[in-house]
Amino acid sequence: MTRKAWVVFLALACPQLAGAAPRVTFELVTEAGFPFGGEQRWVNVLKDLDQSGIRIRTGRVGDKTGVTNRGTAATPSYHVVGILSAANKLELTGAVFSLTDGAKIAQWFEKLREGGVAGLTAQRAAFGLTPDQLVAFHDALSKPIAFKTKGARAGDVARKIVNGLPVPFSVTNQARRGFSRNEAILDELSGLSAGTALAATIRPLGLVMSPQKAAGKIELLISDVREVEESWPVGWPPELPAHKAAPELYEHLPAAEIADRPLSEAIEAIGSRLETPFLFDHNGMAREEIDPAAKKVTFKRRERVAYLRVLDNVLFQARLRSEVRLDEAGKPFLWISPRG
Repeated sequence: MTRKAWVVFLALACPQLAGAAPRVTFELVTEAGFPFGGEQRWVNVLKDLDQSGIRIRTGRVGDKTGVTNRGTAATPSYHVVGILSAANKLELTGAVFSLTDGAKIAQWFEKLREGGVAGLTAQRAAFGLTPDQLVAFHDALSKPIAFKTKGARAGDVARKIVNGLPVPFSVTNQARRGFSRNEAILDELSGLSAGTALAATIRPLGLVMSPQKAAGKIELLISDVREVEESWPVGWPPELPAHKAAPELYEHLPAAEIADRPLSEAIEAIGSRLETPFLFDHNGMAREEIDPAAKKVTFKRRERVAYLRVLDNVLFQARLRSEVRLDEAGKPFLWISPRG
């Protein structure tokens, strides 16, 4: 049988179901010089993919790699044209593979099914998402929560937050065990975005949240910190300088003086004058054995001094530091954590 007549077509018997992953068919074109009889080896590499068909033909002038959607935006059906080169490589849109690259080809295939044609060339950001996917997930977490949290059970608050999100979520078995500890929330998170509030709620339990791909969609995963490599932070660093991101912290008191008082009292006195929320790294403080209620601090009387200047001074005495962060809606808050 001549190469020109050598055509392979593998078809699945069942049609695509509504809600199923997109259909993908391959049309592989052999260029001049491609090793004779090498087609079957490439079929063997590709046959384990969940594709709907493979066809191999001899190349023609003008053939080039590409992906087209022969379905609709709602129900895509992708037709992939690849080149089998004289060097026995498989050239696909945005990538070149050898016969030993089965795992990499599978990753390319999943990018296509999850992100469409754009997903093949889009740069990946954190969590393996494209920039657009990351922005969409970030925006989905931006709505502020409107209920009180301080003193409430962490599991109840987390459940209320995730049930109000416009994205699906899942919880690992280890994370469920963390919620069973019935710990109360020590900070008031009302008014902060759902993403920052949720991250702060579960952090003291040893839990984290992260976006993950599931069935072609992005969902929120709550897991034990040891189960994932990347996790969603409690707030984000501002692009602007801190004094512009949170100008209230740099306003001046007429005078300030603290005489050998517990740090917790000093923080509460300063915080009561400000609208900027204070959030604490309770995990880090426990690890460093820092107890704001037990640590006494002093600030010698000064005229016209910025709130943040006073706060940073007393925090330093307790081996703590402050950092201006923004929630997903751009609201500033102060993150207080151990130094070093």
